[in-house]
Amino acid sequence: MRILLVISTTRYSKESVRKAIEEARSASGRHEPVHLHVLYIIEQAELEAVRRSVGEAGFLGTETQSQVVDELARQHHRIARRRIGTARRLSRNIDGLELSVQEEEADFVSRTTEVARDGEFDVVFLTRADRPFISRFLFGSQADRVARLVRSGQTEVRIEEV
Repeated sequence: MRILLVISTTRYSKESVRKAIEEARSASGRHEPVHLHVLYIIEQAELEAVRRSVGEAGFLGTETQSQVVDELARQHHRIARRRIGTARRLSRNIDGLELSVQEEEADFVSRTTEVARDGEFDVVFLTRADRPFISRFLFGSQADRVARLVRSGQTEVRIEEV
């Protein structure tokens, strides 16, 4: 079984990590070889867009708006790295599990779609913000977009809402 767990600068869920590990453990229990691939997308372009939109001059508390955005980016990165560490730690107890981690700066939709298609994964785990259906319908969801582009007869996509 081949499992893809996608984590990004703004999309990381304890629940997605847990569910991907459960899926790997289940496959291992059936004595299937298991490969869990963690893809961490650093969304630098999105962070830059936020930085441009808030600007440099204004203040939030004692920090410039840009400094606050930079700190938020660092915190997102730390949490994403923590999720990767959790996946590493939990995967150690699964017989026959091969774990790989890929970290890169890229566009979430295009790179996730490319990796999911090229890797011929059985299951892809994604995370999205928990928003009302009408909001996702009107404004879209990058996770839903990836799911539409990736789903095939062979690949199941599971989306965790946070």
